[in-house]
Amino acid sequence: MRASKPVFSLHSRHAVIQEELIDGIADIDGGDNWRQPALLRLALDDVLDSLKPKESLVIRQRYGLDGKGDRTLGEIAGNLNISREMVRKYEVKALMKLKHPARVDYLRRYVV
Repeated sequence: MRASKPVFSLHSRHAVIQEELIDGIADIDGGDNWRQPALLRLALDDVLDSLKPKESLVIRQRYGLDGKGDRTLGEIAGNLNISREMVRKYEVKALMKLKHPARVDYLRRYVV
């Protein structure tokens, strides 16, 4: 299965300036720079909460969005007592849902 567009981690580094992409989060109101990442985090939580519980859990663990670092398919499978293949299927299904234009537009407000 091919994705139509590549998926990037917000913690990956920009090729030229070598800063994390999350550092480029938009400042919508021109102030309160400390508030913007918190708003993005809340929006991301909203989007992830719109998924089925296991899909949300897999995405949070796979990409370290639970604050405990990213985990392998095997680690997540062990946590949930399911096969690695089931974890992979949950991940693929969740990523397809996250590409839905409504979800993308909702998050786009917080990213430059």
